[in-house]
Amino acid sequence: MTMRTLRYVTADVFTPEPFTGNQLAVVFGAEGLSTDTLQAITREFNYAESTFVFAPDTPGTTRRVRIFTPELEVPFAGHPTLGTAHVLVATGEVKPTASEVAAGEMTVVLGENVGPVPVRIRLAQGVPVHGQFTTAQLPEERVEVSDLDALASTLSLSASDFVGGAHTPTAVSCGLPFLIMPLTSVDAVRRARLNMDAWQRVLQGTWAAWPMVFAMESRDSTEALAAHVRGCDIRARVFVPGSTVPEDPATGSANAALAGYLAARTPRDGVLRWDVAQGVEMGRPSRLSIEAHKSHGVISTIKVGGATVIMAEGTLVVPAH
Repeated sequence: MTMRTLRYVTADVFTPEPFTGNQLAVVFGAEGLSTDTLQAITREFNYAESTFVFAPDTPGTTRRVRIFTPELEVPFAGHPTLGTAHVLVATGEVKPTASEVAAGEMTVVLGENVGPVPVRIRLAQGVPVHGQFTTAQLPEERVEVSDLDALASTLSLSASDFVGGAHTPTAVSCGLPFLIMPLTSVDAVRRARLNMDAWQRVLQGTWAAWPMVFAMESRDSTEALAAHVRGCDIRARVFVPGSTVPEDPATGSANAALAGYLAARTPRDGVLRWDVAQGVEMGRPSRLSIEAHKSHGVISTIKVGGATVIMAEGTLVVPAH
């Protein structure tokens, strides 16, 4: 069997600290390999997602990027977008110009299946220290399941754990749909446990089958938290039933949807910002900064940002097909 080598880099995304955040593998040199082979490589890493970087094929983009979970290719995902852009700059695959180094920022545009996704990279002496992507799609909302008792059963909660009123569970997508479920307390977020039987009965096969639960953080909380997630506005968890990784420690696409959900229910205009702690209950605390730009009641832009840490570099040996 003819073999070939591919270079890869792994990173922890949405964190400034190693061994936290969401893991990502970024693979280079996969031109000509079949989709089945890319899927097999992704299963070998067994992270929530892996990305494959190619030469740009669309004007105005920096690189073409394909994103895979261990089960399938997806059109868009947040932590692979942010992490891939960081890796491109940190490894010198994409170099900032002298003027970008002087300005302390640059933009990398990734051509993803959802469309071009710009990522603004903040630089310190030419080194990437923070990234922020703008979604290619604005939030789309749907209400498919309105029975609170049924929804609560999917996460071993009760209907009284939901906020209710204008903040009812709603399906939202900025490229990948999630069921946004506001809860009354951080304690309720901690108590959430996926009930697969209930999930299969209530949510499997719906447009937004993956639940995101969140609650506003208490400013007087005495909970011991990792330094980089202290002082956040929101605590969140994202469940991905049916996948190899049933809970995600940092989900940029879900947090983009959350920014849209919150902005649509915030009466004021302007730039609306929130800091979100995710992955705490998994032991991989992550910090995501989300924002929505809103004018005359209309959302025009959704952005998600955070830090990335490179963890490993190496070579894969794979069949040459």
